[in-house]
Amino acid sequence: MFVDPTPGITVDSVDACLPQTQCMRCEFASCLAYAQAIVGQNVAINRCPPGGSQTLALLGALTKQACSKLDPAFGVYRPAKPVEIDETLCIGCTLCIKACPVDAIVGSARTMHTVVTAECSGCDLCIPVCPVDCIKTVLPKGTAHAADKGICESKSKQYRARFASRQKRQSAGMNTPQPQPLLTEQATRRLEIAASVARIQGKRVRRSKR
Repeated sequence: MFVDPTPGITVDSVDACLPQTQCMRCEFASCLAYAQAIVGQNVAINRCPPGGSQTLALLGALTKQACSKLDPAFGVYRPAKPVEIDETLCIGCTLCIKACPVDAIVGSARTMHTVVTAECSGCDLCIPVCPVDCIKTVLPKGTAHAADKGICESKSKQYRARFASRQKRQSAGMNTPQPQPLLTEQATRRLEIAASVARIQGKRVRRSKR
């Protein structure tokens, strides 16, 4: 059990300041793990790009750490942007589903996946694991020049609850997605090639229309 060694500052109070995107940009496995490190190891509070200046100010007031700017080594602030899956290219590999910390992607093996936009925290963890590059971020309308306001409190609570639910399910041995017949390596490779060919053909069609 984690014990808070810093008098007057609890892990819960630090965790409550974080945006709960669970993006791991801070190099910790979760927002809670980062909060534990801030309290227990005096780790710097400026390692949370999704939180922006708002989270930095809250953490500074709470911990009395003198950090006025985000550490660029961990990324820069940008408004949270959900992702979307090009369903015409998706091969149903489930890697994005396994990577999503808030269960915002639905689907199963060998079936098309889709993102529940309202639940997506914009962590981007699903993007690098996609073997056919069919996932991209989407800029919501009206946010092109959004100010550095961080993640709102209601969204933070939503992401925390979904992440906790996922953790609880996984600890009980109920992984997402539910077990499905796995594709053979040869079949998976065929699907990947087909998806790549379709993507190239799509680009050629778009160029020809210009």
